[in-house]
Amino acid sequence: MNAFMQDLRYGLRMLLKNPGSTAVVVLSLALGIGANTTIFSVVNSLLFRPPAVAEPGRLVDIWMHNVKRSGFDGYFPLNFPDFVYYRDHNSVFSGLTAYAGDGLNAIWSRDGQGEALQGTMVSANYFSVLGIRPELGRTFLPEEDRPGAEPAVVVSDAFWRRHLGGDPAALSRPIMLNGHACAVVGVIPHSFNGVLIGATMDVWAPMSLQSWMSPGSYLTDRNSYWLEAYGRLKPGVSRAQAQADLKVLSKQLAAAYPASDKDMEALGYPATLIPGPYRGFLSIITAALMALVGLVLVIACANAANLLLAQASRRWREMAVRAAMGAGRWRLVRQALTESVLLGCLGGAAGLLFAAVAAPLLPRLVPPSIPVALQIPIDWRVLAFTLAAAVIAGVAFGLAPALRTSRLDLASRLKSGTLGSGQSKSRLRSVLVTSQVAVCLVLLVGAGLCLRSLVNARSIDPGFDTRNALVASIDVQSFGYNEARGRVLYQNLLDRVAPLPGVRSASLADLLPLTPSERVEGFTIEGEPAPRKGEPGPAVEDVVVAPGYFRTMGIPLLRGRDFTVRDGKGAPAVVIINDAMARKYWPGQDPLGRRIVMGGEDDPKNRQVCEIVGVAKTGKYRTLSEDPLPFMYRSYWQNYDPRVHLVVRTQADPTSVIAGMRQAVQTLDPNLALYDVETMKQLMLLPLFPAHAAGLALGVFGGMALLLATMGLYGVMSYLVAQRTREVGIRMALGARRTDVFRLVLGNGMKLTLAGVAIGLAGALAATRLLASLLYGIRPTDFVTFAGVSLLLAGVALLASYIPARRATRVDPMVALRHE
Repeated sequence: MNAFMQDLRYGLRMLLKNPGSTAVVVLSLALGIGANTTIFSVVNSLLFRPPAVAEPGRLVDIWMHNVKRSGFDGYFPLNFPDFVYYRDHNSVFSGLTAYAGDGLNAIWSRDGQGEALQGTMVSANYFSVLGIRPELGRTFLPEEDRPGAEPAVVVSDAFWRRHLGGDPAALSRPIMLNGHACAVVGVIPHSFNGVLIGATMDVWAPMSLQSWMSPGSYLTDRNSYWLEAYGRLKPGVSRAQAQADLKVLSKQLAAAYPASDKDMEALGYPATLIPGPYRGFLSIITAALMALVGLVLVIACANAANLLLAQASRRWREMAVRAAMGAGRWRLVRQALTESVLLGCLGGAAGLLFAAVAAPLLPRLVPPSIPVALQIPIDWRVLAFTLAAAVIAGVAFGLAPALRTSRLDLASRLKSGTLGSGQSKSRLRSVLVTSQVAVCLVLLVGAGLCLRSLVNARSIDPGFDTRNALVASIDVQSFGYNEARGRVLYQNLLDRVAPLPGVRSASLADLLPLTPSERVEGFTIEGEPAPRKGEPGPAVEDVVVAPGYFRTMGIPLLRGRDFTVRDGKGAPAVVIINDAMARKYWPGQDPLGRRIVMGGEDDPKNRQVCEIVGVAKTGKYRTLSEDPLPFMYRSYWQNYDPRVHLVVRTQADPTSVIAGMRQAVQTLDPNLALYDVETMKQLMLLPLFPAHAAGLALGVFGGMALLLATMGLYGVMSYLVAQRTREVGIRMALGARRTDVFRLVLGNGMKLTLAGVAIGLAGALAATRLLASLLYGIRPTDFVTFAGVSLLLAGVALLASYIPARRATRVDPMVALRHE
């Protein structure tokens, strides 16, 4: 320990003796380690940090898996009947609880106005199983989770303080949710917002309120998979034992209900912020990100190694004296490694500060339509990772210089006045710089491709006009509206919104383009043979829209007409198809007037014979990169849906009409409220997110790599000029011109750069193929990007070599000849 402390004190003195070099190394490492710590902080929050519940290690996340399906399509939440069976018949859990994964549309009515809340329905034992105790009041009683129970809710600390004034007496006053008076029985601490990553919760309601919170047959339908389930293991029970018990229960359900449960089995995963089935996919993404920032750290370590090699060349006499006094090679290596690890720790401390600032900014990049409330704390895992990265980096960049400085032949070194072979050290420094340039080029090419892809994505025509448009959601089903009342309300809503100042047109749609929701409808063409039994027939995605939708969305009608109010209930069914569908099913023909049959012979209730009355321009429906897809529009007044999106086209800023739209809703029903209100440009942030995230990440890391590579090249060239001062003096004394010296030094720098560019191009050709799925309108081997990045890197390297080259031309031959 005494020897270690001695090495540590001596190392600190040496670092302070060379403040310039120390600062450069620490800055390089701060960028490299800081980038790694930032990304690991996010990875830690997603994959390693357990949910904020009691004893999370004993909590099991339960999913249903269809054994005949592969990938994500084979995983499902639980349906309610199966959840009840697992809850009542398992022998491994002290409690099994569930909540509605899709949340609920909770509208809080007060003072004649409605406000949308974030909430979900839970089983009565939800908080007790998770070990969450209320800070005020109580959680649900078993009898409150039974049909016909008095409505009761639990609210979050934020809702209680923001909307109920933080008044304990609020527990004695009901609140109006979806038109029903609900007793507030408890307040949940601010530290809990749910088990998974998602929107901040305002309210929790028991399953007994499902009939009016989210109307439907969800409590009896075995094909409605909507419940996220968690079980708490009994003492002494392992997750493997729990899985075996779930497997037995799955077989019992399959035997009892083969129609719905034949191929289904329950799987138990450790409870984390990310659902079990998706952890593998997310792990691949995070591994790619960590590899990406790892390259930045590699460049930073190469920088540090180069600077230490340069310092080692100036410390030859010190090492020779220490060796002459009896210090063995391991003692010299240990001293050198102590200094490099100390530099690594200083860089790690600076990198930790970098991450503390950068990591909280990352969630802001996520589009508002993705409900993520991710906390990124600097916990012990992040600290341990940063320390490990700092120590490993210190050993990595310090080992080669340490081994070289410790390889001493005292007699020859003291006679020659040098430390080791200059040629071998020069080769090592050249290899390090070449590697830096190569890695930097790979990152910059990836960044260039993603940034150009993002520009292309922004210029892609989605098939509708995103300017001066607004969308908002509204749902009347949970307020007890039947179809007749809902139709009247929505028609009145359109009649009130359309004349508002600044509004050009308004319409309704049950689905929006380029969002995760989609629906596929099968059909047959009248007059053509139906597909054989067991064979799939034609099918297309569709959306239900009201009259004026095409004008409001800015979708051109190529032929035919729009829907009208006459295309209502009882009128002949009509549809509008897109141009891609017309070309696919009626090539070279006019589809207007042709008829298709929706629904089959075995579904007479939903069977419709629809006439094609219009053809619309083909747009983008799933992703911006998709090929033209057949698509169909159906009349809203013939296909009523209680949950719709109100679409509004404005003359100027769309946000200026939001207040008028809300007032129109309040006038019709004070209990109702618009929610998920956003402009069309905000809506487009979601499909652009992958390209935007990839471009930003590679752009930032590529910029860091470029800065570090430039620093490394400049440092090496400056050192080489200093080392070759005597040689330059001799050349100039023998008649070499300043331009010759300038070209010599500059040529050395460009040789290293061009070698790195050549290696980097080969690496980039292989690496960028992994980006193919993220690119829009550009190939992963795009010549312009590769050439442009190569020229950029060569230009920066030229500037980094220019200053040392100019310095070399100013060498005084007389001074240089006296240089040792």
